[in-house]
Amino acid sequence: MARSEATRGEGEHRESLRQDMATRHLCAGVYLDPAFRRIVLRQVHNDTKRMVAPSYGFDLVPVVRHAWKAWALETGQHVCVLAVFVTGFWVNPPAALTVVSGIGLWCLSRLVIRSARVVLPLRAKKVVDRWLWRTRWRSEVDKLREQERLLRLSGMGCGVLIVAPPLLAEISRVPLGEMAATAMLLASLVVLAVAGRGAVHQLCLNRMYRADSLSPSKLTRREQAINDQQFHPYVVYRRPSPRETEEKPGELDFDLLDSETSPFIGSGKLVHRWQPPLTIQLLSTERADGSMEERERLASPFRACELVAHLKKAMEPMGDVNDPTRLRGFERNDRLYIAETDVRPGPDWLRERPGRYGIDEVIDDPHGIVHHFLEIRASVTGEVVTTVFLRVSVKGRALSLDFAACALTRTPVEYHLLDAFGEDGAGAVLRSALRGLVNLPAELAGVRCMAEAPVLLAGAVKARKNRLLVRRRGAVIGAQLSVREEKSTPWNQAQLDRTTIYDYMKLIEQRLLKATEEFLNSKKIDVSAFNKKATSIVNMGVLNMGGKIDMNQTAVGAKAHVRVDVREPDGNHGDSPAE
Repeated sequence: MARSEATRGEGEHRESLRQDMATRHLCAGVYLDPAFRRIVLRQVHNDTKRMVAPSYGFDLVPVVRHAWKAWALETGQHVCVLAVFVTGFWVNPPAALTVVSGIGLWCLSRLVIRSARVVLPLRAKKVVDRWLWRTRWRSEVDKLREQERLLRLSGMGCGVLIVAPPLLAEISRVPLGEMAATAMLLASLVVLAVAGRGAVHQLCLNRMYRADSLSPSKLTRREQAINDQQFHPYVVYRRPSPRETEEKPGELDFDLLDSETSPFIGSGKLVHRWQPPLTIQLLSTERADGSMEERERLASPFRACELVAHLKKAMEPMGDVNDPTRLRGFERNDRLYIAETDVRPGPDWLRERPGRYGIDEVIDDPHGIVHHFLEIRASVTGEVVTTVFLRVSVKGRALSLDFAACALTRTPVEYHLLDAFGEDGAGAVLRSALRGLVNLPAELAGVRCMAEAPVLLAGAVKARKNRLLVRRRGAVIGAQLSVREEKSTPWNQAQLDRTTIYDYMKLIEQRLLKATEEFLNSKKIDVSAFNKKATSIVNMGVLNMGGKIDMNQTAVGAKAHVRVDVREPDGNHGDSPAE
């Protein structure tokens, strides 16, 4: 009995870990990828003039918190290294220069080894080619010449750095033994700083990965604003400018599903959309043999918000926690989309969330500047997220359904380091420290990042004030960046996940259509036209025009043919012979 309860508890723990796996991987990413960390700190935390993009399948607040922790670790290492060298130059300049020479020797010796591994095989091949009177290619000759020059220069640099310490001791008239002892002390402190940072870095990763919850117990003022905005019903999207839409006027545009101009920021790649939206006339079934004017009602038989409420209730069973076949990560929300050019200065809806009455007013207004979408989301792995958007509007005595589906793919494989065997224990801490020592020259070269620390800290101080509510001339507050989209696998590399994405999309799509049909029947609306269109939609394959189409050697039209001239070059030219 106890074993079954423990097994059930372990299963629930694994499921919770799986559903927030994207958050954990992004938190690992801010430690492993300095460029990604700078994006999170600069363009998310410190940019308070724009709204944060909606978060789908992850929580942005822990990512920001761990980005600051990773930055503090790196900055602490740089401060320690700078302190060691400044003290060394103050106390014993020759010893400090000796340490610099040793670090340079380490870097150049690795370059010598890499160059030698290239030069030796190329020289051997050159000798063999000369013996066999074999033609050599210019690319090989140029590569050998370049690597030989690099090998000579790096070797000369190593020689200079080797003789530098004795010369420094002689010039400064400092005993060589004293200088060597001081240099060893300084080098030990540098190694300790780099290795310690690597070990603490891995300990933070291990603690983050094993934590039951990643949400901080207490949020700062800026983190609270990020948390409110990432789950806010309002989404401010950006319309493409005329210049962006006319960049390539002479080319055919086959990309009907353009994610860059999609208003659904943060939800990933736009993989499917009804073009045009599904529309049916609201004709009564009471007088099936009457004219259209007789079958139409002067007043609409229902409000759009009534259909939305019915669809919400009809979709609930798909995420029932008591159903073992439920859709994992199932959620349904109201999203209100508004273009950033339509946002009035100092919008009141940023101060508090709209109530049910306010949302229903937006749904029932088909001509307003705010558009309501019913958002339904599901995820089987915690990373691959399928989101369906449906806009319901009643206008012109007809019902219009605007459907779109977006998908978020997996995070980079490099961020999944802790998922590998043995990468979250004591051995991983030791290996992380050793990796820092192996990459010691690169770690020390990162000291130049200290120059941006004052700007970053000043931006963090200014970020305590929410500038979204400040009236500014020409202000635009639409989100320009989604860190989840920024670190998603490209769509052309997600072939293995496309079946799952389309499967979830079709399941949600079919249930929405069936629930709409039942609602229309309950309102005594003729659904014959709706059933025909719904059947064609369900049976229709997904139209994916996201890639470029090459139309080479193609003929279009009756009796058209293509004549291929074999004398024409195919463009695949090899390297020209050199000898």
